[in-house]
Amino acid sequence: MKVLIVGAGMQGQVLTWNLGRNPAVTEIVVADYDEERAAFVAGQVGNGKALSMFINAADPDAVAKAGEGCKLIVNAVIPEFNKSIMTACLKCGAAYIDMAQGQTRSQTIDEAYLDQMTLAPEFAKQGLLALLSTGMDPGVTNTFAANGYEDLDKCFEIRIKDFALFDSPVPLQVWSQETYYTDCSQPPLLYEDGEFKRVEIFGRREKYEFPEPFGLGTVICHDHEEVSTLPRLLPKVFGDKGLRYVDFKMGGDADGSGIDADLALVGSGMTSKYPVKLKDGSEVRPIDVFVATLAPNPPADELAKLALAGEITDFGVVTVDCIGEKDGKPASIGYYVFPPDIKWVNGQIPGATCVSYGTSTPASIYAEFIVEDKIAQKGMICPEELDRGVRDAFISEMGVRNLPTFRKDTVAAN
Repeated sequence: MKVLIVGAGMQGQVLTWNLGRNPAVTEIVVADYDEERAAFVAGQVGNGKALSMFINAADPDAVAKAGEGCKLIVNAVIPEFNKSIMTACLKCGAAYIDMAQGQTRSQTIDEAYLDQMTLAPEFAKQGLLALLSTGMDPGVTNTFAANGYEDLDKCFEIRIKDFALFDSPVPLQVWSQETYYTDCSQPPLLYEDGEFKRVEIFGRREKYEFPEPFGLGTVICHDHEEVSTLPRLLPKVFGDKGLRYVDFKMGGDADGSGIDADLALVGSGMTSKYPVKLKDGSEVRPIDVFVATLAPNPPADELAKLALAGEITDFGVVTVDCIGEKDGKPASIGYYVFPPDIKWVNGQIPGATCVSYGTSTPASIYAEFIVEDKIAQKGMICPEELDRGVRDAFISEMGVRNLPTFRKDTVAAN
């Protein structure tokens, strides 16, 4: 089966590596605006199956042409292009998969998700699958939340947390800084008392005891996809179980100093996505200026050398806590997953990171399930809507790919 990957950044690199190892994938087209980068990825990790090409992700006709004959088109670019690539899938008859909704220049995450859903009737009409939000978070988190919600008799709360520790002797962007800081600048969406609401940026700070070796960490509310989809979809799929609260929180150190630094930067206005007028009358988005001043990532071989020498610290944990009742007693179901650290990742894929492996490998598993016809459902869905057998097979496969997952069920004794 032929697959088109739109985007040859760190996510596209890991996707190509995973798909290139699957016997069911016979050809991979790695397409990017930076054709040199696409050629590098295809040659480095394509396992002899990949070729590269230039593409403008904003042009659905060009993407559709590149996708002719493809079973699947994988969206590995920023969410700004989600709808363009989805439109291309409808034009060429390919299945679609992405890793996140995300903010666009004019939409919040929630608005972007609802906008994508306007194409749902057409995917259903054509009998095509569009699987949204298949990365680590969202994606793995949605899968965990669905299992926890389904297995509890009642589920009142779902609390998701992403915690990471990172340090590098050289400038290194492990995620799109535009995406991260524009999300930080957006008052986070919360589902509370059965209603959607916005809360203050960097708000609802708390200490949370993460599994070893992390321990106590500081986390804050962050605008994220799961809060948009879980309250809408879980009751629809599994019935109303009293869900009244869903949040997403993230953090990166025990004392919260990194959070405070990011809050100061966001408070300065330098990460705003809204244009400001300069003295000469021209307009510019502050976030574009900020991103333009960032040093480029080191070349893949240099990054790999530093990672393998243990000079870069990059590892984390993601947790999902579903809280409710089982057999009439207070109960909870908790999941957590440890993406491999950057040293292990670079032993497999030189130039990749903990974040890119942890985000794109789950998406790769779901992509391979599509190629292998292991997902029978059609139309536009999120991971929490997948059949239980598919979700359980996905979690099992994560362990095979060094994404160890743990589950803890707790029920009150009296």
